[in-house]
Amino acid sequence: MKTKISLIALGLGLLFTLACTKYPPATDRLLEDLAVLTQYDTKADFGSYKYFVVASSIKKITDKDTTDITNGDAQTILGEISNQMKQRGYLPAPAGTKADLGLVVAYFENTYVYTYSYNWGYYYPYYPYYPYYPTYYSSYTAGMLLIEMQDLKNYNPSTQKVYIRWDALIRGLMTGTHTNSDIVASVDQAFTQTPQIQASGK
Repeated sequence: MKTKISLIALGLGLLFTLACTKYPPATDRLLEDLAVLTQYDTKADFGSYKYFVVASSIKKITDKDTTDITNGDAQTILGEISNQMKQRGYLPAPAGTKADLGLVVAYFENTYVYTYSYNWGYYYPYYPYYPYYPTYYSSYTAGMLLIEMQDLKNYNPSTQKVYIRWDALIRGLMTGTHTNSDIVASVDQAFTQTPQIQASGK
């Protein structure tokens, strides 16, 4: 009978623990739903640029290291950035020609681990080994994709200063749960939110 009571206490304890598990807010999680935030330099004359270049890979930055991503999702993102620039009248920089705008992409990812414990003996006085303080671990991964438009035309070698004319933050894009259509749509949305990005056509 004592064993049966212990098993019941154990089961109730697990339910209690799961019910009280700390779960991060929506703004900190890698979600299936995508969110796009853009900002641009209001003083920039986007019509003064002609040639652009897009990075060949995405930099993945974690709390442990930095690596290059060149998989299918990365190529879809980089390819759609190039398509959007062409649609707005910009031209890929020909070989031997200096690009006016450089577009680089980075993916920031962090894994957070929570620890929590409960005194089951306090809640269940019939538990045979109380006081018992089991420790549980819970983790989640949070990340953000950053698209950055760098002004290479006005780069100053002496100060090594590069001006950022536009950037886009896309939350939850590289979770592995989205289709190519989702990826393309999110990149398109970033450009749609900034109609100021338009070549002069000259």
